[in-house]
Amino acid sequence: MGKYKVAVYAICKNEIKHAERFMSSMSEADGVYILDTGSEDGSAERLEALGAHVSRAVISPWRFDRARNLALSLVPHDAAICVCCDLDEVFLPGWRQEVEKCWGGGVNRLSYPFVYSEEGGENFFYRSLIHARGGFKWRYPIHEALFCVEKETCRRCDGIKLYHRPDAAKSREGYLALLEQAVAESPDDARMTHYLGREYMYRGMWERAVSALSHHVEICGWDAERCASLRYMGRCLEKLDRPEKAEESYRNAVLACPYIREPYVELAFFLYSHGRYEEALDVARNAIAVTSPHDSYFNEAFAHGGLIFDVAAFCAYHTGLYADALEYAKKALELSPTDQRLLANVNIIGGSLIRQGETTAPRGC
Repeated sequence: MGKYKVAVYAICKNEIKHAERFMSSMSEADGVYILDTGSEDGSAERLEALGAHVSRAVISPWRFDRARNLALSLVPHDAAICVCCDLDEVFLPGWRQEVEKCWGGGVNRLSYPFVYSEEGGENFFYRSLIHARGGFKWRYPIHEALFCVEKETCRRCDGIKLYHRPDAAKSREGYLALLEQAVAESPDDARMTHYLGREYMYRGMWERAVSALSHHVEICGWDAERCASLRYMGRCLEKLDRPEKAEESYRNAVLACPYIREPYVELAFFLYSHGRYEEALDVARNAIAVTSPHDSYFNEAFAHGGLIFDVAAFCAYHTGLYADALEYAKKALELSPTDQRLLANVNIIGGSLIRQGETTAPRGC
């Protein structure tokens, strides 16, 4: 089909609902190689019928890195380019041609946009799971990462996008135990410590989350990841009714990454929720000044939608800056045009701007 042999590989367990869409998306490859790890819904048989090369293995105790490495081992050694995907991910047509354009010249890995959410636009970060057949190995029992064991030469490929369209009902119950295992194996691994702290936060285990995230902040050398841990700590400390420590954590997150919008938004919302409107407005303006999402997986949809303009409008209104409040309220409405509360705010703030003496707060803010 092209000048390079391209192979897709994946792991699968009970993914029959995604099988046809996945195979259609990956049909541009020369072969699709799948390791089925115990499906009971007919996934393996359906994928075989659709043209995939399927092998079966039961991995006990379960580790994602072992499964990925076994799946990679299924790819023929004469494949030049390996593409690792999950069954709930899809490329748009024409992806292979773009991959081949970027390959060659000593390149053995490609980085490309991974769209993890399509809420309010395409939210993405750069992933790099297109790689050469040799010299790569997966590591970690969960949130597994692909490591190059030789010299790596990576090139960005912006001509493709991989879309994640997951099954929200699928259980992730076993993730916490695997994360705790990963940190037990590598207690000073910053990446795994961050993921463990985040998982504790997701589960409402606030004290454990603060402990893990605090350790991560101490050992992490990546500003964006340290910033995320500080933001998560702020959330947990609020839940623990420690507002002073929460504010300190949010402010430290801003200092860690002043070029990312997320920490400003979280600090602004914290100040707003405590009635500190002038301070909140200043921080909200700093957030709005950051116009582009960071190219990492720490982007969050709430930071790049209408929330920050809504907060800025409320705070500007309550500090008597009606013209600024109207500008921010209109922007919030532009980003959420069907929100009746935001429409009411625009009307109320506009009336206040005309009358100047109006003190009624925007309804619903």
